[in-house]
Amino acid sequence: ETCHFQAFWQALDENMELLDGIAGFEDSVRKFICHVVGITYQHIDRWLLAEMLGDLSEAQLKVWMSKYGWSEAEAGRVLICSQEESVKPKNIVEKIDFDRHTHIININESGEVMGGAQLPLPL
Repeated sequence: ETCHFQAFWQALDENMELLDGIAGFEDSVRKFICHVVGITYQHIDRWLLAEMLGDLSEAQLKVWMSKYGWSEAEAGRVLICSQEESVKPKNIVEKIDFDRHTHIININESGEVMGGAQLPLPL
């Protein structure tokens, strides 16, 4: 949420000599940005996505959108994923067998606990 991708691209433009001899660096950064966008957004403005990916041309943006399965949901908005596709329900199964642990808490009907202490009974 606090990634400053636009500032990164601006700083990179000012220091391009640092990338001499490093093949694929920009695409690796774009892959990371796409990962972050994919887990952060359901929809994003098309101009913002292009800017975050380094001010891509329309053709370049379409390539990256296609690569990640993103589509234009409405004019100017990119559908990253629907909530239904990303939510993965999980069944939680209790593994405590209370019958096996009754010796730990032994309360009789009068509210007396093992050592003779009294517990209030529910009304």
